[in-house]
Amino acid sequence: MAEPKSTQMSHMSQVLVDLLQDLTQQAETEQEDRRQSKQCQWQMPPKKDWSGNLFKWSELDTPFDSEDPNQELIDVVSASENPGNAGDLINTNSQIEYLAMMERAFRARHTMTFSRGVAHCSARRHGQSKEGGPLKRSVLKYLEDLQKMSAGSV
Repeated sequence: MAEPKSTQMSHMSQVLVDLLQDLTQQAETEQEDRRQSKQCQWQMPPKKDWSGNLFKWSELDTPFDSEDPNQELIDVVSASENPGNAGDLINTNSQIEYLAMMERAFRARHTMTFSRGVAHCSARRHGQSKEGGPLKRSVLKYLEDLQKMSAGSV
């Protein structure tokens, strides 16, 4: 009887890794500026693949492109010879959902009134700026652990 083939097929989305690294740095800068009552910069994704123009609504999804994890998910579920493993499904789905969540938050942030925005963001930004905060410790670490688990290296 043939042994089932199951190898890791998914990867960390570089778009997501870059976003998380950049947002962590921005959170650190912002919480320091707020502590010193300085003017804070808008939280923006890196302008690597888009113009940064908030009035070009057709481009607002570009920094949160989930094409690679979407394709990996399709590849994993449709490969009959090497179907990947359960970790691949969890990893690709999680990355797709995080990118979508980040896009929704970005859109909400840029349509909110100033006073409401300040009320919602101060404590959150302080927490996000930490090395052990939710961006690095929860999101990035969780996805990296999924990668290791699905590769069988845990």
